[in-house]
Amino acid sequence: MRKLLGSTLALGLLLGMAQPAQAGEVTRVATAFEKENRFDFHFGVAYDYNFKRAAILREWNTGAPNDQENRLVKDLIFQQQRHIVTPSLEFGFWHDFSVYAALPIVAYDQSMYAFDQRADDCVFGDDGAFPDTNCVNKDNSTTIRDGILPRNGFDATDTGNPFGQFTSPDTERIFAGPVRRGLDQLHVGLKFGIMSQRRFSHLPNWILGLEGRFAVGRVMTFSREIETGEPDGNKRVGRRIHELGVWTALSRRYRFLEPFFTAYWRQALRASGSQFQKLSVGSQDMVNPQSTAGVTVGAEIVPWERKAKSQKVSIFVQGLAELHYGGRGYSEMWQIFADSPALVGKADPAGPGRCDPAAAVAAAENAPGDTDAYLQAASQGGATCVKFNGITDLQDYATFGMNLALNVHMGKYARMMVGTRLRTDTRHFITFTDRGDDKDGNDRVDPNTNEVNPLRRDIIDNVGRRYVVADVIDVYPYLNFLLTF
Repeated sequence: MRKLLGSTLALGLLLGMAQPAQAGEVTRVATAFEKENRFDFHFGVAYDYNFKRAAILREWNTGAPNDQENRLVKDLIFQQQRHIVTPSLEFGFWHDFSVYAALPIVAYDQSMYAFDQRADDCVFGDDGAFPDTNCVNKDNSTTIRDGILPRNGFDATDTGNPFGQFTSPDTERIFAGPVRRGLDQLHVGLKFGIMSQRRFSHLPNWILGLEGRFAVGRVMTFSREIETGEPDGNKRVGRRIHELGVWTALSRRYRFLEPFFTAYWRQALRASGSQFQKLSVGSQDMVNPQSTAGVTVGAEIVPWERKAKSQKVSIFVQGLAELHYGGRGYSEMWQIFADSPALVGKADPAGPGRCDPAAAVAAAENAPGDTDAYLQAASQGGATCVKFNGITDLQDYATFGMNLALNVHMGKYARMMVGTRLRTDTRHFITFTDRGDDKDGNDRVDPNTNEVNPLRRDIIDNVGRRYVVADVIDVYPYLNFLLTF
């Protein structure tokens, strides 16, 4: 019940925050203590369905003596489905001054991975880098070849036999993630109307906002040890990320047209209990998640309106450009990377011994899902080896999108909006962790010293082995309902 109440708070925020879902709501603000309007209270509920698909590419070199080319090759297709219910509240406290809150509830979240076999006439070569190869299977997948994923994949939906569901030689699906539900962030903020066309007809509407998105859900993790009882972290959606930001929105109604503009910035910070670790050893470059800055532009077109009864039907078009920069994150591949024996690493880069990923992969083949077994096998010469949590340094990238919707004001107190947001990301590296920091001035990072970045994994971060996300399709059909009192 507490989670449901929290989620209900979230919709109001979504309807009024810096990244608005609809043109007519961009400069909406609850007000209070006016002559004929003593107090405003807005309550809303939104439903969003999210489908995301992306191609996972990888740098690759055949290793042949005469092959000096580092090429991008196909590997996997990532797909994710989410259902989100977001309740929200907004209270007016003074003239065009309000406080809002929203809490998105993730009712369902699951990711699937399949080999990239989208070509009409598939050709499977012995190596994905061969020029004629246009499709991927178990024999030419670089992720399978490096032991990052076992040959028969993993199915987190089958706790009885998760490693035996994709055994067919011609299988396409190779990894099924667990079903996740719960809370991630609580959004709260302040809105202040600097200008109001309602008060002064010759002025635009101008809103300034402060917003905090605070981590409230428990941290999500991934473990392949599910045969004896699925870990709680496999069921969660919390990233344990705080975001603090500012935003502004402007609009002005002229007859049947209301153009608008918004801009926003959010600084991301790791919260307590997060997987964004700040290690006390080695030379770690990045700690916090990526921050975000963006703008939207658009217009609301009003073909029909009855002002006396507060009724209106409008169509709006919105464009978005957003930058994600300077940090780490849960990438599209994080669940495959997490708890992979091939990605073990030393807890202390300057400590004794070394970690042997090949020994870890061999041990995992004999005892699938036993993290202790592969960590012990990997520890060579007294080294303390730790499993990988899946979070990686991400290359800066941009998101572009558009929003199309129908907005219906059914009267003074009720509004409904139905629409679809379409988004895509620019191609970017998702394994981008550097080697460390040269501290002794010899122009190199010396191995087995505190110059080494303890978060780096050469098998995915070396040039020639890095992963790339491309061809992103992100679709959000949604329905919002708002009551304004």
